[in-house]
Amino acid sequence: MLEFIMEQNILLYVLAAACIVGAASQLVLKQLYDRLIRDTKNTGEPEGKFQQQLRQRFQYCVHLNEKVGDVHALIRRSIMEYRFWGMNLHQWKRFGGGCLVVSLLCAFGGTMALLQSGGSLVAGNTYFWMGALALAVMAGVYGITEPGYRQNSLEVRLADYLLNSGAARDLREDAEEEVFEEEYENTTPIVSVAEGRKSRRKARSEVAASSESKAAKEKRELKENLARVKASMKETAAERDKERGADLLRQMDPGEQERILREVLKEFLS
Repeated sequence: MLEFIMEQNILLYVLAAACIVGAASQLVLKQLYDRLIRDTKNTGEPEGKFQQQLRQRFQYCVHLNEKVGDVHALIRRSIMEYRFWGMNLHQWKRFGGGCLVVSLLCAFGGTMALLQSGGSLVAGNTYFWMGALALAVMAGVYGITEPGYRQNSLEVRLADYLLNSGAARDLREDAEEEVFEEEYENTTPIVSVAEGRKSRRKARSEVAASSESKAAKEKRELKENLARVKASMKETAAERDKERGADLLRQMDPGEQERILREVLKEFLS
């Protein structure tokens, strides 16, 4: 079996494939960090799903506890839970290291097999040089991608975004609106938006109708009072006329009084 593997150069193929896959995984990790860092440059509403979820979690913690004691712990936890193709960022980083280990094991196994068959450690040892090349490639990839620096940069940028970009202020405004809505809900029944608009229109119309009916009632009462005053004034004037007529009759002679009474009776009966 070992002779077949050595003859077919299977270890060399596995070594090269592991090196290529490991380097590609670190380039993918670099793209993930760059995308997350690029999203932090937008100080307004976040566009990426990761930052939206982080902001919502931050606002939820502030709403519950009035503050976040350790913002960096919240950020590190969110980064640990972020996944791409089923793996988090730390697993992507370790995946490249695992591929490098596989490459070095293949190089070591091939070198040991050549040494047992009488070969040289360096001269003509393809496994040794391929292992060294894989190590150099992976070291160069790690140097270019710098996953440790990018992770620190992402944590600092996210902390600055949460604490200094207005996320807490937006939360306070949202909290004030929630308090207002809770107070309104405590004093009014829970209805839909359309029903709420209808009820408000109905209340306004009822208030306007009540104000109009009140004004009409006051106007009617005023008219009735004026009518009563006018009627009382007429009665008073009639009584005064009667008293004045009686006084005139008393001042007349009995004969004159009798004549006037006859004329009045004659006009009344005619």
